[in-house]
Amino acid sequence: MFALLAAVSAGASGKDVVGSWSAPTADNWPLVAIHAVLTPDGRVLTYGSNNAGAATLNTGYFIYDVWDPSAGLSAGHLTLNNMTLTDLFCSAQVLLPESGDVFLAGGDNWDGTWVTNTGNKNTNLFRYTDNTLTRANNMNKPRWYATTTVLSNGEIYIQGGKNGNTYAEIRAEDGSFRLLTGFNTKAINYWYPRNFLAPDGRIFGFDSNSGLMYYVTTAGAGTMTTLGSIPATYSKHFGSAAMFRPGKILQLSGSSSGAAVIDINGPTPLVTATQSMSSVRRWVTATVLADGRVLATGGSKKANELIGVNSKAEIWDPATGTWTIGPSGLRPRLYHSTALLLPDASVLVAGGGTPGPVLNLHAEIYYPPYLYDSSGSFATRPRITFAPDALNVHETFSMGADTANISRVTLLKTGAVTHSFNMDQRFLELSFTVDSGTLFVQTPQNANIAPPGYYLLFIFNGQGVPSIGRIVRMNID
Repeated sequence: MFALLAAVSAGASGKDVVGSWSAPTADNWPLVAIHAVLTPDGRVLTYGSNNAGAATLNTGYFIYDVWDPSAGLSAGHLTLNNMTLTDLFCSAQVLLPESGDVFLAGGDNWDGTWVTNTGNKNTNLFRYTDNTLTRANNMNKPRWYATTTVLSNGEIYIQGGKNGNTYAEIRAEDGSFRLLTGFNTKAINYWYPRNFLAPDGRIFGFDSNSGLMYYVTTAGAGTMTTLGSIPATYSKHFGSAAMFRPGKILQLSGSSSGAAVIDINGPTPLVTATQSMSSVRRWVTATVLADGRVLATGGSKKANELIGVNSKAEIWDPATGTWTIGPSGLRPRLYHSTALLLPDASVLVAGGGTPGPVLNLHAEIYYPPYLYDSSGSFATRPRITFAPDALNVHETFSMGADTANISRVTLLKTGAVTHSFNMDQRFLELSFTVDSGTLFVQTPQNANIAPPGYYLLFIFNGQGVPSIGRIVRMNID
């Protein structure tokens, strides 16, 4: 991962406060990264367009790409043919908790010359161990723009998607599907509903357009309970949402510059305003950073147009509820752009276009301020010397560091992002003690707080500088 750090342009001041972006390069990505997923070996799967990214070929029917960050932005790409006969354009994706395969649900349909803007029932699996993409069992319903959410038992909850937005369904560990006929989801907008596993084990979600909130139980035929709505000033499908602490979600509006915290730890959701962003950012993407702050990237005042473009890196601090405005990235990141936390604690920002005013066959890296010292140079990092490959909830595990000066241990679910929504990211602060150079770290008490799957494990030194993240698996309880 250190190869990326060398790409940053020197000479800027205040990087320890606002961060910095990678140095300018020419187009360096083989497709428009409409979808981006961090794999268990630290690489990045992207897909969503053809190799020209042309607006006349809005399709994930032909290729996909796997990128190795250690090679730098302009290298390390393995671009492969999609042989599944599935158009992956605007599908849903998440890592399977046990195998680490990327589960892809639904997508569009390719008629030989064009996408039809209709859902398909297909599911596919990307196996990171051999880079293959293969067909798996079909879902019960076709789904275009659906959302996938990992449950505490390792199953996957699937909701929404055009042409299938009547009932949600469950993918069992064996790959079979069970339709949840106990409730109807037709009243909820099919467009990537904002769903999260809540601390009580239910699915909490809200309509990505109207803001209508609901809880879902998935046992048996399932049930849905609708609640009040998020105020209109904080909702719209071109906003973004991220669970930055257990049961606490930062919602960034697409209809205004507003932002709000949704707290689902109590008996009813509590929506509280926080400081607004610096401007309206339609198609903004929220990314939880290694220290639990939230980064906003991309967007513009008018959706998917070069009007009021905001390319600044803005960081929201949960401790103060305020934003720090950082430097601007290289390209407008509008519709179909992505942002993904990497193991080195930097953020890959990519995509945009197909369709759109800018065709971004291009990616860049944002380096948050915690990577710098006061001189603007990269700070000396602590290093994890040993850690387990797999963890269990409600246990104490040991890990090692190359320094006794450790101030924090954090755990973040690996990302799977598209259309301004990362479907599985969440942040956990872990308590720990130190004895004779060994850290004894406590995992969360239950799998609703830390659902099974793959996480980035970080340690921080006394200056607030993170280590390179270690990817670990949280076992199914």
